[in-house]
Amino acid sequence: MSLALGHLGDLLEEDAKTEDLYRRMREYTAWFEESFRSTLCRDRCGADLRKASGFADYILTGKVLTRCVNHIGKAVEKLIEMVNRPLGEREIEAKGAVAAGGEAPAREGGEVREGASAPAGGYCAAPVLRRIRREVGLGSDLLEKISIALDGGVGLSGGLCGALAGALLALGEVWGIDPKEEGIAGTLRFFVRGHLNLYAGKGSKGLWSVGNPLVRGFRDRFGSLECRELTGRSFSTGRELADHIAGSEACAAMMDWCVERAVEALR
Repeated sequence: MSLALGHLGDLLEEDAKTEDLYRRMREYTAWFEESFRSTLCRDRCGADLRKASGFADYILTGKVLTRCVNHIGKAVEKLIEMVNRPLGEREIEAKGAVAAGGEAPAREGGEVREGASAPAGGYCAAPVLRRIRREVGLGSDLLEKISIALDGGVGLSGGLCGALAGALLALGEVWGIDPKEEGIAGTLRFFVRGHLNLYAGKGSKGLWSVGNPLVRGFRDRFGSLECRELTGRSFSTGRELADHIAGSEACAAMMDWCVERAVEALR
């Protein structure tokens, strides 16, 4: 999302830059996967955080420092280099990346218009966020635009479904925190309290206690959380993703489900 935010001006000024951003995001996610073996949290942290025993193992054995904090530092260094590199320069060939060709069709009102360029906003999370904003008044145009980074399973990586990521992002409008304001101690309190309430089954409203049932419900309903498994394929360009979504009843059903459940929780 920082890549999308850093190049937002390019996207607003020139539609052709959209595919350049998709390539940049694929480059970043491919670098991340190659550096840390996976883009999925459960693979990287080496603990099952759905269980209290897994959370204790994650904290007490130092994995929170040796893996997550260590990964964040290295990832930010790479991120800054990519944000500062102008779009349109020859992209480094990312692992598994395919050069993009042509223009990507744009979505308007949940539909794909053939022959048009993709808007800054994307195809997966953005429609979900727009519909939630219309229903409950939470969100922003900026958030929808930079949510292009969540397309195709986060940066076209095939990871977490973008529609589900968009729904979770909307929940953060109510139950999220600003780490900059909370500081390190406040953020850690939020992190620990949220998990402990989740494991204890407390009904208090919080991002984990609201978001976790949403994620579990999505997995139960559709069989997986990852885009690559839900669609049975990977996407190299925004054009490929848009063409797939235009004719996919499954993706439409996932978006509808995410909007309905998020709106229910927010109301």
